[in-house]
Order: sequence, then C-alpha cells, then structure tokens
Amino acid sequence: MADSKKQAHSCSHCSLSEICLPLGVSKQDLEKLEQLVQNSQVQHDGDVVLHQGDSFHKIYAVKSGMYKSIKLSPDGHETIIGFHLPGELIGLDAIYPEEYTSSTVALTSSVLCQMDYDQLTELSAHIPALQRQLMSLLSKEINTSNAMHGELTAEQKLSSFIHNLATRYEVRGYSGTELVLAMTRQDIANHLGMAAETVSRLLKRFQDKGVLQIKHREVKILKPDVLLALTGCEAPAQSVNLTRLHKQA
Repeated sequence: MADSKKQAHSCSHCSLSEICLPLGVSKQDLEKLEQLVQNSQVQHDGDVVLHQGDSFHKIYAVKSGMYKSIKLSPDGHETIIGFHLPGELIGLDAIYPEEYTSSTVALTSSVLCQMDYDQLTELSAHIPALQRQLMSLLSKEINTSNAMHGELTAEQKLSSFIHNLATRYEVRGYSGTELVLAMTRQDIANHLGMAAETVSRLLKRFQDKGVLQIKHREVKILKPDVLLALTGCEAPAQSVNLTRLHKQA
C-alpha cells in the first residue's frame, strides 16, 4: 500500500511528466527532484491558493483541474491575467519582486504540486536539463505576457483565446476540438478586456458561421482552420505533436 501511494505522488508516474519534466534527466536526478515536490490538498471552485503580495517561496505546478490568476490594481480593480491548465506552472512572475504579483483561485476541483524555489534552483545548478527547462519556461512566460499587449479586435481576441486553449489541451493529450470551459463568460470577458455581452455575441456569431458548436460550457470546434484565420495568424507550416516529440526523445 505504501509503495502504491508513493507511486501515485511520483513525478515519473504522473500523466503530465512528459510536459513538466525536462528531457534527459537520469533516474538518480529524478529521485532528487521528486523529493522537492509536494502535493496540495484538493481545492474547490473559489478556493484561494495564493494571495497577491504574499512572500514568494514556492513554484506551483497544476496537477489537475484549472486555476485563474487575478491581479488587483491600487484602485481595487480586478483583472484576470491568466488561466492555468494541468502541467503549467504558477508563480514564475514572483521570482524578481520576491512576492506573488497576483492571487490564484481554483475554478474547479483541482490539485497543485508545490516546490520550494531555493531548493529547486540549488538542484538545477547540478542538473543542466532542469536549469534549461526553467529558463525555457521563464522565456515562455515573458513571450506570453508580451503577446497579450498586441492590438487586436474583439473577434481576434476571443478566437485567439479559444484557439490557444484548444492547443494547450491538445498538447496535454486531451481533445483539441472539444473543450469544456471551466471559466465563466464574465471571466473570459475580464481576461480579454471586453464586456461579457460582447463575448456572448461573438460566440453566437462563431456558432452561426458554423465555426463552433456551443452547449452551455461545452465548446466543439467544427472548423479549426476558420477559427485560426479569425485570429489573424497564419497556420504553421507543419503541425507538431509536442507530446509525441517528448516520447520520441
């Protein structure tokens, strides 16, 4: 029983290991990394995991469920700055100010893995693959933040949001065309900087055009190419299955 419980909390036996773990890590180094990882208790819809302004000590990885990060401005305005799926990290933006720059809230029954940052950086100094992984994730965080500041129409913002969400789910082995939106329409509107009525109107337009099929929070992408065209971005020359690349490596 003890072995099965240990295995359940083992990084190497986690279904997200191909996304979270760096490539080329030896069994011995993996065991050292696993000693740093702790699983949180199950959080439920509305539970606050991190509070903006708290001192930074840990990096968190979503093991299951979904979370949103909310930034509170000095005048009391709340802005949702991101949604976090399984395998994604929370807290990277707190490294420099040494305090969490936003609050993190569970959107559904969810679980986090947590790692002490000082111990993680100390370990990464001895594991080059882990150090490269951390640098890559930091770079991705910066690029994602910069992309949010682009000048887009409301239609481009919403189509980009849905396309991005579908891509992230597909990388994790889920369907890239059938989504369940854990967040509300109001959450999406807040995140994209538009009115909830605009989100509802655009979703109806996408459905009327046959791009999406929507039933409550279930969204089916019927025409992925058209959805991509609505974002204003060009299709990549070749579709790459990131999960498959990890397996081949």
